[in-house]
Amino acid sequence: MAAPVVRSVTPDQTVLPPGQSTTVRVDAYHPDSRVLTLAGRVSDPTGATWDSPVRVDLSVPLTVQLASASPGVTVTPSSAEPGRFTVTVLAGRGTVTLTATARDGAGRTGTGTTTLTVPLLVGMSAEKGARTQRAVADYPGIRYMRDFGTDGPDADTLPELPALNAGKFADAPSAVMHVSWKDDVEQLAGWLDGVSRPIYLTWYHEPMGDVAPAAYRATASRVTQIVAAHRNRRWVLGHGPIVTRYWLDEGRGNPTDWGYPGMTHYGVDCYSRDTAAYWPASRMFGVAFGKVRAAYPGIRLLVPEYGLSRIAADTTGAGRARTIREHVTWLRQQNDVDAIAYWNNWAEFELGDPPMEATAWRDLQVGSA
Repeated sequence: MAAPVVRSVTPDQTVLPPGQSTTVRVDAYHPDSRVLTLAGRVSDPTGATWDSPVRVDLSVPLTVQLASASPGVTVTPSSAEPGRFTVTVLAGRGTVTLTATARDGAGRTGTGTTTLTVPLLVGMSAEKGARTQRAVADYPGIRYMRDFGTDGPDADTLPELPALNAGKFADAPSAVMHVSWKDDVEQLAGWLDGVSRPIYLTWYHEPMGDVAPAAYRATASRVTQIVAAHRNRRWVLGHGPIVTRYWLDEGRGNPTDWGYPGMTHYGVDCYSRDTAAYWPASRMFGVAFGKVRAAYPGIRLLVPEYGLSRIAADTTGAGRARTIREHVTWLRQQNDVDAIAYWNNWAEFELGDPPMEATAWRDLQVGSA
């Protein structure tokens, strides 16, 4: 007997941001299946007769399964429709391979595969409250956003972890939130109890000059331990330090000051206030990224904050629109970069007027530029 054949494995969406789901349909058959049509005559009690064909289905029953060895993938079969599955991805940028297997009663199998792409997350951040609400309204495709937490009623001025049912988590429900806090790292365990959407984590963003490197590394390593032991760890796409491009480049900073055991990501906030010329991506990101890559081969990279001043000669904004497109295109070509968020908060960086800059960023968020 022949083996089953998987004709196709077809997802409704091939590009799937973290936390989202898509339907995948598997079309499989067995070559030994047959449908016979037999001639027949039917009569009723009055003696009337007429010819009617009879169909005999000799199909070979198949069991169809869908699975993935990629991390963070959940596959749920439909109870109503064999061969239909819901696939949810909780992973950072990359390619997810799905393998369909059709098996007959004798154990013979056929397989087919398809892939899903988790894209570079392009988003926007602003001060919480009205500014964030306006950003979400003006840029509805935001996929990645920073939340810095807020200081609570305690003895220090360090921000705690943010509320999960208010603030940015409520205002930007579809964004992957990158959460930072500076208060007690041990808050994380209890806070993770309530997490139900994908997040990135950073304890004490931009610690340069505020925390001694050895103390930072020792404290931040608790993030690794807490996440690894927590039942909601699947929602944490990654965690690691955030420093500035300026500190790494002009400041000649050493990225190993802030690297800690178990970190998965390294964030670099990248700004240019140069009003004479727009920098190429090699300067805006490349020098700083190169230092991090050399120190930590294989580490994932993030641009949690990005801002570009419009140069004096660019009166229409066309040059800045073109440059941010070039910058994000370059980041998409870097397979180790997971996300970028524009810092649309300060007047020197804010997009929106003239409109071509805002249009460029809206298009970049949904991958159409």
